[in-house]
This record gives sequence, C-alpha cells and structure tokens, in this order.
Amino acid sequence: MLTFRGIRKGDIERIVELEALCFEDPWPAEAFEIPDYQFSYVALEDDLIIGYIINIVALDEASIASIGIHPDFQRRGYASRLLRHTLRMFKEVGISKVFLDVRPSNRAARNLYLKHGFRYLGVRKGYYQSPPEDALVMAKIEGNNEIL
Repeated sequence: MLTFRGIRKGDIERIVELEALCFEDPWPAEAFEIPDYQFSYVALEDDLIIGYIINIVALDEASIASIGIHPDFQRRGYASRLLRHTLRMFKEVGISKVFLDVRPSNRAARNLYLKHGFRYLGVRKGYYQSPPEDALVMAKIEGNNEIL
C-alpha cells in the first residue's frame, strides 16, 4: 500500500540512490543537504522508500526541485499521487504558487505536471548540462486562470 510521510534526515541516502536510478544527470548527495525538509515527502510501498519529492518553500511560493519514483514502480500512478499529496499539503498551509523546471525531452514529467494544472511559463536557456538542454519553466498558481 502506498503511503507518504515527511522526509527525515536518515532518508537522504536512499533518496540519493533513487535519484541516480531515475535521472541521467543526478544531483550529488550534497545537493540534498537542505536545512528544512518540512514540505518534502517520501512515497513508501509498505516500509520501502520508492519515491520522493523535494520542495523549497518561501512564504506563499514553492519550487519543486526534484521528484522521482524507482523505475520498478513507475507507470503505476505513484508520481501523480505523490504530487497530488504535495499540492494538497501546500494548499492547506496557504502556498498558492508552485514553480518547477523540466527538460523538454521528459514528456512523462511534462504530461504529469500538465495533468495537475501546471502551465508553461518560459524557458531557461542552457539550464541542463548533461546532456545539454534548455529547461521549461512551469507554474501552478491557485486563484488565477492565467499565468503571466
């Protein structure tokens, strides 16, 4: 059964392992040493961490920094459920603006975000290094029909 809980410092080693399984250009372990995991979550299948979402929050805005689901558990709707859980938690505390960057080549992620109400905001040229690629900036802003 899939459940969610807040990230704990002891989860970081597993999250770094998952990051390496999920991405060609994974974050280094040091990138996960953020001071506050209050709005970041892990997805657990039974007691095994199979996914994570790292968020950075300031006032009423959040940025989704990274989200990943173990390849053996992909295509089961787990990323969608984890994102939905996160957006619900954001809403409960008054976070009304959520931003993220995504590779144009990552169609699965783009479709996931579009399904959850994110819209394209712009492009960051040369954002990704390995392989080189621009980033699409996406946003979900509650209470607005348009993002500008």
